[in-house]
Amino acid sequence: MVKKAMEDLKASGKKTTNAMLYAALDHRGSSSTLQKLKAELAAEAAAAETPKDSEEGLQAFRQIWALARDESRKQQELVIADLNKDLNDMAQENERLDSEATAAIDRAADAIKAKAEIEAELSRVKTQLAQTQESLIKAGTDTHAALQRLAAEQAAHQTTQQTMQAELAKTKDKAHDFELDLVRCKGQLEVLSGQLKKQDSSPADRSATSSSGTVQSTKN
Repeated sequence: MVKKAMEDLKASGKKTTNAMLYAALDHRGSSSTLQKLKAELAAEAAAAETPKDSEEGLQAFRQIWALARDESRKQQELVIADLNKDLNDMAQENERLDSEATAAIDRAADAIKAKAEIEAELSRVKTQLAQTQESLIKAGTDTHAALQRLAAEQAAHQTTQQTMQAELAKTKDKAHDFELDLVRCKGQLEVLSGQLKKQDSSPADRSATSSSGTVQSTKN
């Protein structure tokens, strides 16, 4: 009933003060009860709006990591395959040159020189292959470390968020207690004010009673 009254007041553009709620509820309920119910409804609304961990986000993160790992492996395999093909081609060329050198003694010097050049190129390619493999391994290691740092930062952020939510809940509880104390103080103040008014009016009543008695005696 209180929730509906608050929704109706908000829909009509009015503030949900205790006085407005009291009037909307046909003057039923006390101010402290209304304040308590308002606080509980506000806490429920805040809890409903609190962000929660997303299982879909975690699943998407795992899928992205798996795709990145597969893509890295595929690229490494392609590079190795290309280098192996180059190595095979060069080995075949080396064998052909060896055959031509055996068949043609007059071109032996040129064949030997070509062979030396090919062997030097083969050594360079092997060195480059080793460097490429090291770079790929380092890139994989760096990527893994970066993902671990990201996971750690996400965990730290989640912990901080949970701490802030707990502190917010404590603050709301304290505010609710303060509001209840304020309502109680107002009630006590009203009682004391009534007592003071009664004490202030007592001498005047006694004076009026005395004057009435004097007039009655005079008439007699």
